[in-house]
Amino acid sequence: MSKRVERADEEPRTHLTSVALSRPPAAEVDAGTDIVLKIKVSCPYGCDLRGRVINVMAPDGDLVAGSGLADFADNVNETTEFAFMAPEKVGEHSWTLVFPKHEAEGLVHEEGSLPITVKTMAHDTSLAVWGVPSPIVIDHPFRIHVGATCSAGCDLKGKEIQICDETGASIALGNLGETPWNGTRALYWTEVDLVAPATERTTSWSIRFAPTELQLPHGGASARFGFETVKPPQYSVTVKVVQKDAGTPLEDAQVRLGVYFACSDQTGLARVAIPQGIYDLDVLKTGYEPLSRVLDVNGDVTVEVEVAVIPPENPDAYWLFDPTKPP
Repeated sequence: MSKRVERADEEPRTHLTSVALSRPPAAEVDAGTDIVLKIKVSCPYGCDLRGRVINVMAPDGDLVAGSGLADFADNVNETTEFAFMAPEKVGEHSWTLVFPKHEAEGLVHEEGSLPITVKTMAHDTSLAVWGVPSPIVIDHPFRIHVGATCSAGCDLKGKEIQICDETGASIALGNLGETPWNGTRALYWTEVDLVAPATERTTSWSIRFAPTELQLPHGGASARFGFETVKPPQYSVTVKVVQKDAGTPLEDAQVRLGVYFACSDQTGLARVAIPQGIYDLDVLKTGYEPLSRVLDVNGDVTVEVEVAVIPPENPDAYWLFDPTKPP
């Protein structure tokens, strides 16, 4: 039953109605997912129309969804947020929001309507690659992890992943596993076994994903990953990292020799197997000054390096500053 909040004696027995959006739907949504909106209806005389239903109508006249007017404030009637399913076909789609003509107690509220348009999109997909070792000995096997996910969290298990070399030629295939990676919403993943190139170089390969045979349309995705290939190791280099002046071993210092790296253990030792050659040795650890030196490797070697603690800033330095004195 329609209720009038306030009416003048000359109020007509037929009221026009207007339909508007409190929350417009997104202009673009993934195909086959929810379109969410909130609608408001009013008439010039501020009638309370709660309980009446507003319908979402397809162009062919089919009823797609409906929602009752649940709230009335400031002479405006409003639905709660509600949703209906977007079409599975990609493209632009239109509907009409219709408040049907209603008569009660001799008072007629005319039909009100509002067209809306939403564009449905193929679901975006994205790729992740992790666990890529580097450097890798030339012509040796290695394994990587590859994952794919969809913007709408669709089930991608069993879908094919392709690994391609620099020329775009396919060199390996994998199928996404049954369950998403732990801690993710829908990152389906697999392990792929590969073989490194037979020459020393920097390599960049690609991953391609073109999902097919899914109920809803999905776009493809690609990603790249890189690694270094090196000669087989000939010698062992052991680097002992100690704190300067104190001589105590330092744990978790990063030790790099060219493309090779390792971290020092609790005894301060880091071990790297490398071919013969001349290398830049770099040692890094938070809170310590970085150290660099050149190391000529032509046999098994052990070296000790000292790294100095970075002095803490003087908390009183600002107050000790004298602007009358030159720096």
